Amino acid sequence: MERDKLLDTARAQTGLDDFGDIPFLEPLDVLVESLGREADLDEARDEAAAATITGLLVKRLRLVDDRAKNPTIADETITAPVFIVGLPRTGSTHLHALMAQVDGIRTPQYWEMSLPSPPPEQSTYHTDPRIAQIQAIVDHLPPELLQRHPIAPERPEQCNMLTDWSLIHQALLAYYEIPSYRDWLFNADYGPAFEAHRRTLQHLQWHCPGQWVLKYPKHLIALDVLLDTYPDARLIWTHRDPGVVLPSVCSFTGYIRSANPSYDPLRFGPEWTLFEELVLRRGLAERERLAGADARIHDLHYHDLMADPVAAVGAAFDQFDIEFSDESAQRVQAWIDGHPSTEHGVHRYQAEDFGLDRDRLRERFSFYTDRFDVVAERSS
Repeated sequence: MERDKLLDTARAQTGLDDFGDIPFLEPLDVLVESLGREADLDEARDEAAAATITGLLVKRLRLVDDRAKNPTIADETITAPVFIVGLPRTGSTHLHALMAQVDGIRTPQYWEMSLPSPPPEQSTYHTDPRIAQIQAIVDHLPPELLQRHPIAPERPEQCNMLTDWSLIHQALLAYYEIPSYRDWLFNADYGPAFEAHRRTLQHLQWHCPGQWVLKYPKHLIALDVLLDTYPDARLIWTHRDPGVVLPSVCSFTGYIRSANPSYDPLRFGPEWTLFEELVLRRGLAERERLAGADARIHDLHYHDLMADPVAAVGAAFDQFDIEFSDESAQRVQAWIDGHPSTEHGVHRYQAEDFGLDRDRLRERFSFYTDRFDVVAERSS
């Protein structure tokens, strides 16, 4: 795997050669070097990794080309977006799906972030042939993955898919053991990533407007840059017992990482827990510095979300003066009724499978649970 070959392949696949003005060669170089030196890739997995990176470069070329052909995309203003942040596995995916049912709310769907070019059109938003393309991919996903994280073409998805073409892409850490790239991400300038985010939102909003509600737990790693990019952004910060959260996220990311021959869950669990802790601490530090945090952040506890989801959605929107009508409440409830938590089966996991202990996790994360009065959940 070499940088120039990846770039040439992307050019050949698209017939395009303008990668745009957002810097990306440094993260690309760090990623390629880390994959080659640390990821223990056999030939097949090396080819798969190269195909993944090439896909991001193809996405980048096409987005840049769309913007050049349609310059009014750049005139779009992203106004007061709402970001769902916090530790993963805190109910944020469920919350995002519920909020997508509300009148006027715009969430980025999996299909349009996977294949954003050309920009989606309002008249064909629910019939676009790209939906079927992505459904064909989803149909072949293993049930074990869907038990851990539901995926569907027309379901809202994490907005790291708006920044992935910047090559500043934390999700790759779940797939590959690339510690040099991971360490680089903690010291990176996230300005290019969030500029990519903003431009992709402009792209998707161009003919399909709405009030954006977005979600990605790892935005906490660069919350300051997010707020610089979107000065009027509002945050919903989801909370849940770390004694449950960390084993759950290790089960999810560990399932993805288990394709690596060197995968060891007892080593992976502590490593990923440290990663989550560092991201959380960085986000909390920025929160402490944020002026007017109480007005801009809505704290939502997992037990409140699950006890009365409709009320939880309504309370969040009420804080931000976003309309939540009776009709929207009915659609939220209808979505809940049609998507039981066991829709894809039951996700079962134990902390001990990943070298973790629930009580020790709670003690370790007391800096967080004490601050937000996060209650411990009973063992299932």
